[in-house]
Amino acid sequence: MRNKIELTEKLVAQLPDQYATTVDQARIGWWFNIKSTGGLRLTALGFKVLAEQLDLKFYEYRIADSMRFNMQTVLDLDRKLNQPYYIVTKKGEPVAVLFFGSKEAMMANLYGDLDKFLDNYDP
Repeated sequence: MRNKIELTEKLVAQLPDQYATTVDQARIGWWFNIKSTGGLRLTALGFKVLAEQLDLKFYEYRIADSMRFNMQTVLDLDRKLNQPYYIVTKKGEPVAVLFFGSKEAMMANLYGDLDKFLDNYDP
């Protein structure tokens, strides 16, 4: 199972010196839910750190206009994903999910429906 504190510690240790921060600052700034038991949803700052400062690869899942994306979807993402992710919004509406886990991204894209993927995903 995932361990957000341990993951944060590992990521902070990999930061270049000019971006050095503490684990507590990173935990508060990078994660949408700062509880250690919370999901791995990233804030905009967290996404920027992982994608730009740490140069980690991410994978996009586009959210179709016809797709139902609500708080239950967000809760399911938080409960089930084992790798960090970021929800891209435009004018307050989610348009994409950026996965830092290649397996999770591949499976979501193969399903073609985020809710069906989450219903059937058991890490």
